[in-house]
Amino acid sequence: MMRTRVLSGVVLLVCAVLLPAHATITARLSDLSLKPDEKIEYDFTPTTTGEIVLKVVLRTSPATVRVQLFLEDKTVIDQTGSATQTAKTEITEADLGRLWRLIVTNLGQDTVAGRFELTYPRRFCKEIATQYKVKVSYEIGTELEDLHCQQLYNTLRSLPSDHLKRLREIRAREPDLYLYGQYFPPSVIELPGLRAGRTFTLVAYHELGHLAHFTRSTSDQEDRWERLYNESGRDPDNFARDPIDRSLYAMTNQYEDFAVTYSAYIADSQVYISEAITRSQRNKPLLLQKFKLITEYFRHTVENQTKVYIYRVGTEAPIPTIYRASVPLTADGLPDFTAPIQWESF
Repeated sequence: MMRTRVLSGVVLLVCAVLLPAHATITARLSDLSLKPDEKIEYDFTPTTTGEIVLKVVLRTSPATVRVQLFLEDKTVIDQTGSATQTAKTEITEADLGRLWRLIVTNLGQDTVAGRFELTYPRRFCKEIATQYKVKVSYEIGTELEDLHCQQLYNTLRSLPSDHLKRLREIRAREPDLYLYGQYFPPSVIELPGLRAGRTFTLVAYHELGHLAHFTRSTSDQEDRWERLYNESGRDPDNFARDPIDRSLYAMTNQYEDFAVTYSAYIADSQVYISEAITRSQRNKPLLLQKFKLITEYFRHTVENQTKVYIYRVGTEAPIPTIYRASVPLTADGLPDFTAPIQWESF
């Protein structure tokens, strides 16, 4: 009797590799094991045009494996071989939104082991791979849908390009009760679970804040931030409330302090700086000094004038609008919120 495994019950690592723009998401089963006559099935739905690439690599020899790819009921690829197999096909406009199914069957007499990779295009992840040369990965069960890719794409587009120079991969994985996100220096951020809407965007900004801190800071900026954190002690008035959950997570260490302050600045620059000014007027100046330092990362020159980006993140669901404006600096080195503000949106 033929045995079948459906891959919704198998952990798959799905990642975007640095391939041409038409090949942006790769589903990889890195620990493939099939008993005789056993097969596995994987369903997927491409959301933009491009190329599908199938690759099966077996560690077992001799082995015979059949690889089939169907577009709904139509057979697109059907080939049998051993060791390594590669096959390609194109996705056209007429194919979008239609179900594809990959089936890999062991036709041999022994259990086979190896891996397979399935590359196919997905909207917005395609743009991320093309413009930023960044991998996007996820495990089955926490799949990045188009709306997540769009949020990530908008987030990246809103930031100064030099904040992203070292970014190489964005990963999503299974939810974690104690973790919203994680940064792996120098170039990888990880997003456990897929908390939709504004939270997802702010978590991404938080982890990108770590990236900017580690890869964009000068030695002087690092020293000044460490000094501000050490001087803050355990006084809550010296820390920004996390825009994700209003916690005092910034008190954890100097690195989380930076990432929280960075994401708070983007969540609503004017609201957070206004609160910092109020605290400074109560003889609690450290939070305002932190925001002044954060603004240095967002400064740029327009027609020989130094300006700074300000931000706010909307509350729309499922995809919040990100607003950014370029404004002059005050004599105190803060954004001038009294100047005319022309918002652009992402």
